Amino acid sequence: MTTVSSLSSWNPTPSRSVSATAGNDDAPQSASAATPSTIVALSRESLGSAANGRSAAPAASAPSLTWERSSRDPVSELMAKNFATYSGGSRFSGLGAALLDQLKGGVTNLSQSALRTPSGMAPDTYAAIGSNAASALHGAGEDKVSLNIVTRSGVEVRLALDGEGDGLAVQMSSSGELSEDETRALGALAKSFQEAIDGMAQEPPQIKLAGLMQFDAKVLSSVDLRAQVKLNTEPESVQTLAFHADSAQRKVSFSGTAGTLDVKVDTSKLASLGNQDQQARAMASYMKQFDLAASRGHADGALMDMFKDAFSAMNSNVGAATQLGTGGAAPGKWALAAEERAMLTGLADFSASVSQAPKMSNPMRLSEQDAFAYQVAQSTSVAGRSYDDRAISQQQTSQLNASYHMPLTAGTQLRLDGTAASQNYTYHQIDDAASSDAQMQYKEGKLVNATLQQSSSQSERIMTYAMGKLKSDLATPKNTSLLRDLVSTLAPYQPGDAALSTEKKDAQRTQMLSALNDDVFLQAFR
Repeated sequence: MTTVSSLSSWNPTPSRSVSATAGNDDAPQSASAATPSTIVALSRESLGSAANGRSAAPAASAPSLTWERSSRDPVSELMAKNFATYSGGSRFSGLGAALLDQLKGGVTNLSQSALRTPSGMAPDTYAAIGSNAASALHGAGEDKVSLNIVTRSGVEVRLALDGEGDGLAVQMSSSGELSEDETRALGALAKSFQEAIDGMAQEPPQIKLAGLMQFDAKVLSSVDLRAQVKLNTEPESVQTLAFHADSAQRKVSFSGTAGTLDVKVDTSKLASLGNQDQQARAMASYMKQFDLAASRGHADGALMDMFKDAFSAMNSNVGAATQLGTGGAAPGKWALAAEERAMLTGLADFSASVSQAPKMSNPMRLSEQDAFAYQVAQSTSVAGRSYDDRAISQQQTSQLNASYHMPLTAGTQLRLDGTAASQNYTYHQIDDAASSDAQMQYKEGKLVNATLQQSSSQSERIMTYAMGKLKSDLATPKNTSLLRDLVSTLAPYQPGDAALSTEKKDAQRTQMLSALNDDVFLQAFR
């Protein structure tokens, strides 16, 4: 039977005083405070629901909760509701947004925790034995999320959420007074912060950082998010997320049972950044490459979805602080011409990788692992003694290494075990690489070099087994290379232009540069 106690049964005497601003205790109270809400205290056995938001089943003879302090603020009421309804990382539902929303009411320091009172002990036991028990969960939860934001004026705002089977804790602090603009910029991230939290609590997890990338760079200097969620696996494991963004870089890393991923974007040099249309086209090209690589290497679908979301998020809103125009890019040493931009992807430089946790699915040949690893990167240089004697280059590279088992007969299910009868399969090993190198050079203001060199190599080794015996071992390499001299193509005057009007010349050149830009990307794996 579920034990239900009203809010009036919360420990009336705080087990510790909250080191907070005076506004914390004087914060506006929830409209529901006049009518006591209820806390449904659940037993440990009732908390077996998955961390994807499903409600827990009612428990019999569950103990009540003991609180760090007796405030009835909206955050505490939401904690009570979540403790009763959810388990695991889902107990953070709405709490991240609720904490940032407190800033709008002037609350910049807040600390609260709720602990389940052990069976046979009075609800006030924690208060009776000392203040440490009620606040011990801060920073020590099995599930935890933290958000650190530094404003341009140097004020640091920290938020932390901790949870485990018997408790839930939240904290928020500010190192100084916030201006109206800072309060507004922080409050605008409430929904995005919550989306990132909810994504990590889902099964499978999702990386939802696009909203946080919209932070007001004129007011906020940096944003850091860290999350850890305990998984119900055997043996026990955790999945972690680390994210950082400032004016010079963005990076995110994830680790979980499915594998790992890392994405880094260099935002310190944006001279080669294209306009929004070019960036969108570049992103579509890379998404296509990722899908083809995943298909060729038989990657884990959920892991690749996270990789694509992370790559897209880290490359979103780049250059917003510089107020890009529709036809230009972020300020740099020299402004780039249209033909120069056509030779570049339009994205900021980056490095990204995703690696699937290897599996040994064949007990008779443990050396045959099912694995997937993919890396991709871009590096750009704009240099020279002067504008008339400058050089522009951009390199893109990618590498795919994968291995997997397939049934010998299409349409049948692969069941590898220790018997010879199960050993009818093909084992595939993939080793692919691709590169694209764009070069432009000017001398005394004249374009003297413009080349696009691309290469790709693909190799697939297939070993075929029947009744455990190797029947064939075939490798099929494939190599391609292309070198284009584009000096004449990029020349301002083309044959036949004299017969065209100025408008038609401009339209023809725009179309030509657009087609050239489509060709600068890596040759996708197929």
